[in-house]
Amino acid sequence: MRQQIPNLLRLKSMASPFDQLSSRMDALTASRFGKTIEINGNPCTVVEFHYLAEMGELSGDAIRLVVFTSSYRPRRNDQVVMDGKDYMVATIQWFNGKPQITLE
Repeated sequence: MRQQIPNLLRLKSMASPFDQLSSRMDALTASRFGKTIEINGNPCTVVEFHYLAEMGELSGDAIRLVVFTSSYRPRRNDQVVMDGKDYMVATIQWFNGKPQITLE
């Protein structure tokens, strides 16, 4: 029994095939669709998407970014520079373990 415990711990610490595939898919998504922007002066790889934000009679285009840079820790009011324009982080959600930020 004593010899089995280290093996079980080692198995738990190794990434599962799903985690390995998920990491490979994230890397592919970031390389194919990602672009580099600045958040608080630091380069970050993001995938941008737009959606129609509706609030009663008002509606408009909103920008969200899924951030693939693992060192980024999102906070409201972070400063974002994208395509030469300045934005601020308005909301933060999590999407598959990555921060999804809405810009204003």
